[in-house]
Amino acid sequence: MQSVTITLDQPISQFVSYRSRDQKVQPRETVMELVALGFETLLQERYQRYRHGEISLGRLAQELGVTSWELTHLLESHGWPVYNLPEADK
Repeated sequence: MQSVTITLDQPISQFVSYRSRDQKVQPRETVMELVALGFETLLQERYQRYRHGEISLGRLAQELGVTSWELTHLLESHGWPVYNLPEADK
């Protein structure tokens, strides 16, 4: 796990404070949740571009900062096909 220091803009900072109090967790946990949610959203958006043939698997891996092998495992862990071939006509 990597540790980073960030400065949050006011609306985000207020949300983190509120959410942390409301959920009775440390602000660190709330920020980690937001980062994970942001990554999942980015992954889904980029994956759709890959599935539509707009970007390659290598480009998808590059945009996510992982190797092609790591990406393959990540997609499989989500239950998503690694290939982007068009489905056969039924």
